[in-house]
Amino acid sequence: MTGYIYTAVWLLLAAYMIYVTVKRYRTPIMFILSGFMVFLAVWELVNVLTPVDLKAGVYGWVYRGIALVVLVLCLVWYFVLRNRN
Repeated sequence: MTGYIYTAVWLLLAAYMIYVTVKRYRTPIMFILSGFMVFLAVWELVNVLTPVDLKAGVYGWVYRGIALVVLVLCLVWYFVLRNRN
């Protein structure tokens, strides 16, 4: 049951991020974060609907690897913008 709640939360966050990205902040990092939120929602939904645990084993490492790449992109973008001023 909590998997469906997580999916709904990620989808709501993704919808809000897409709305804010389109209306205000048209920066590449916001598009990356919006796509990441959609990825998290889809991953959680597939995790709930299939008998395979997608957060353990090889799938868990793929999940963590994608999250790490997005985190590094956000940090690089933040430090580049911070040091630009």
